[in-house]
Amino acid sequence: MRNLMLRSLLGAALALGLCGAALAQQATGNITPVQQTATDQRAATWIGTSGATGVTLTAQPPAGQFFYLTAIDITNCAQASAVTAANSTTVTTTNLGNTSTAGPIWTVGSGVAAGLCQPTMQESWPSGLKSNTPGLATTIVLPTFATNQVIRVNAYGYFGF
Repeated sequence: MRNLMLRSLLGAALALGLCGAALAQQATGNITPVQQTATDQRAATWIGTSGATGVTLTAQPPAGQFFYLTAIDITNCAQASAVTAANSTTVTTTNLGNTSTAGPIWTVGSGVAAGLCQPTMQESWPSGLKSNTPGLATTIVLPTFATNQVIRVNAYGYFGF
């Protein structure tokens, strides 16, 4: 009985020892492990925010890397007085879209009542909206505001290849 028990324990220990490397998914030779790594290189970070008229938010990637815009939110509000009605304004971008000078554009109205905000516009791209040219800054340009208007823009993204 005792020999049978020892043989069983020895067999179990040997089996666990042989499959330990396979369970841990350790890389050997030219094999790449398939388990997730602790650091995701696509983790987005806050790029910037502004609520000032005519300001440019800039994301400057390192040489050879692209900028990936993962999310943007735009809020249009009136100060203590109602916004003086004017034409709609636009938030523009560079180095996103078809060329290095043109990209997505968001149109923002200007007729908001005193102290109120229009619903926040939010867009996100889970894998990121990739810039056109590596190493070139991507910009998000706020418009010139109408009288008593404030537009707040928050942008998020990451740099990568």
